[in-house]
Amino acid sequence: MEEDDKVMEKEQNELSENLNHWDYIDRYSRWMYHTYQEYINDGDRIFDVGAGMGRMVKFYINRAAQITATDIFQSQVDYMNERFRRYTNFNAVLWDIMKDEVGDYKGKYDTVICINVLEHLKDDNLAIQKMKELLKPGGKLIIMVPALQKLYCSLDENVGHYRRYDKGDLQRLAKDNHLTIKKNIYFNQLGILPYWWKGKRKAKTKESFSSSLNENNSKIYNFASMLIEPVEKIILPRKGLSELIILRKE
Repeated sequence: MEEDDKVMEKEQNELSENLNHWDYIDRYSRWMYHTYQEYINDGDRIFDVGAGMGRMVKFYINRAAQITATDIFQSQVDYMNERFRRYTNFNAVLWDIMKDEVGDYKGKYDTVICINVLEHLKDDNLAIQKMKELLKPGGKLIIMVPALQKLYCSLDENVGHYRRYDKGDLQRLAKDNHLTIKKNIYFNQLGILPYWWKGKRKAKTKESFSSSLNENNSKIYNFASMLIEPVEKIILPRKGLSELIILRKE
């Protein structure tokens, strides 16, 4: 049991380190948020699945009536509760969508957000079933995932990705769970080639995309985000490094 605790602690430390690196590319995260912000209404009750260290929460916390943010690691939960301690509408809880019951959370939320989490879950269909249970009738489910299985490489494997998603995969999950598709787009087309190249170069390492971020190379990502975002608003990419789908519970 002591050995299991040490392994868990090591995983938590590595995850926290990776998530901290995302702070270097705040402009990229803001671009991600912009792709779905119109589907978050002022006064929404929001459930954020796998919110990590609250990187995306900060963009909508002032708009929500209530936020329940979850993570499977207590250290991340504690960090979020401390980070957002002055917000009375925020609460982070230890909750595992694959193991824990929906319970009292059932049917209470206007919006469920799941950003770059579904690929970490072995049974993504079960996860979506549970997220649907969290929603009120008419509620929205916002999901973003890494796209294009052909890009799957050590950068994915090293952070526990079971898969990347090909065109139609999320739509099939939506259909299987009787959810209506409101929006389905790709995101960051120009990131495909650099990611593929980096995956080739780092094939035998333990590196991931986030662990490679630093103060210097993040300037490139942030600058590129400012340039590419307005272009993709006008010309929707046919493929991208990520895929966004927004679903409605009828």
